[in-house]
Amino acid sequence: MKAPEILAPAGTFEKLKFSLAYGADAVYAAGEAYGLRYSAGNFGKTELKAAVEYTHALNKKIYITVNIFPRNKDIGPIKDYLAYLNSLKVDGMIIADLGVFNIAAKTAPDIPKHISVQANNVNYETVSAWRDMGAKRIILARELSFDEIKEIRQQVPDMELELFVHGAICIALSGRCLLSNYLKGRDANQGDCAQSCRWSYTLMEEKRRGMYLPIEEDGRGTYIMNSKDLCVIDRVQDFVEIGIDSFKIEGRMKSAHYAAVTTAVYKKAITEYLQNPKTYKYNDALYKELEKVSHREYTRGFYFPDGTLNQNFKTSYYTSTFTLAAYALEEGKGIIKTMAKNTFRTGDAVEVLLPNGNFFPAQVEAVYNSEMLEEVYTKHDSVYFVKLSDKSVVPAFSIIRTPNKEA
Repeated sequence: MKAPEILAPAGTFEKLKFSLAYGADAVYAAGEAYGLRYSAGNFGKTELKAAVEYTHALNKKIYITVNIFPRNKDIGPIKDYLAYLNSLKVDGMIIADLGVFNIAAKTAPDIPKHISVQANNVNYETVSAWRDMGAKRIILARELSFDEIKEIRQQVPDMELELFVHGAICIALSGRCLLSNYLKGRDANQGDCAQSCRWSYTLMEEKRRGMYLPIEEDGRGTYIMNSKDLCVIDRVQDFVEIGIDSFKIEGRMKSAHYAAVTTAVYKKAITEYLQNPKTYKYNDALYKELEKVSHREYTRGFYFPDGTLNQNFKTSYYTSTFTLAAYALEEGKGIIKTMAKNTFRTGDAVEVLLPNGNFFPAQVEAVYNSEMLEEVYTKHDSVYFVKLSDKSVVPAFSIIRTPNKEA
């Protein structure tokens, strides 16, 4: 059995670096246009070039999303953009639209074409058709069952298959949604989703304006379209066994902490399984680690229907048991040079997460500013030297995180 690729989100350059540092084999990102995450941060042309160079210097891969459903006015600019991606020698283009695919075949013939989940790839004939047109990889729809995925693998053994294994799920079929456009004038199929499915909805009586009534299902709440988050960490071995080529983690709009943890956890699970498939046993500590990052309640989705797929009617809020406090800018021991991302204080109990996925508890003994003057607490996005009670070596990109009180 071969090890599947771990494909992690890179919504910004910072997140790209964390995904790669924590074990991703490849990352996916977008330019400032033509991707389906308009608010992810994304990359300007100069930064995109730097991202490609940074990734390739690590002998890893970077795929660029060009998966909007374009209108006529977009065609000319997309041709220019694909030509630019071709000049950068990106490792793949993620495409949903047949017209964009046709342009890419002419403009960037040597760049592998990956067919986006937005193309709703739900059967082996679709997969075969894309293969025959020259596609390199298919990103399978999240609405498939494990048995359907297995059959597609058997029917089309010569096509790379990519599968979402973790992250947000859309109420619409693989993201083809009109709700955001209708309610906010923000077109999800052009990358500007307002996540209208996460809102709380009420009814207003026609004859009593201003009289609002909650929309309830089973008396549990009003978030009638709010999906849980996908998590199949306890079933990764099943997907490895049937030959899925790439395990994709959703989350270009989420934090560096999220990118680091999810990447490290799935990498660790796959590595441990492949070391000895016959004796592998899932370790629930992996799931507990995934609960430390921002997420909605987890489900195995359509892959393994087990009663967890039902909607989350209670709330659309995220939850997590830890918060990113700072990360190490360089390797240190005892006193660590960090970039603070949230406020923490001398005396705080913390966890230090290392890029290999291991972590250890520690206490903050002192905080110094960039001039080595002692401070009581940190401020966001500033450099601090943090003295830890544990004097272990802390590599660059290691994360210092604080437990959430509600946890």
